[in-house]
Amino acid sequence: MKIMEILFVCTGNSFRSPVAEALTKKYKPELDVSSAGTAPATLIAPNGKKLLEKENARKLVKDHPQPLTAELVQSADRIIVMQEEHANFIRNTLQIDSHKIENWDIEDPINPDVDDYRAFQEIKEKVRRL
Repeated sequence: MKIMEILFVCTGNSFRSPVAEALTKKYKPELDVSSAGTAPATLIAPNGKKLLEKENARKLVKDHPQPLTAELVQSADRIIVMQEEHANFIRNTLQIDSHKIENWDIEDPINPDVDDYRAFQEIKEKVRRL
């Protein structure tokens, strides 16, 4: 029996939120998890897949990014966003109560100044503390 439904949200649903989803499936299989993006990309990031492969979690990542919907947000017990802009999007666009939202504050490795390995490790550490 799943104890809690968690929704991970980032911008593209390409690296941060699908990595969090896959790692949660590996390390916290009792949780029901999904992920979505406020502006979904067309592909899951190859660097994210590569890092998940090293973690033996590649098979747990979704096939393609998914858009954030009101249904996903409504059904989640907890919504974990990667940055405050995602929380604001959810509050403003979908009128969701803030008590369900937690911000992990992980920068997007699509930005050349952000190290993808470091972002991956931050996500992994936070998943293990869930």
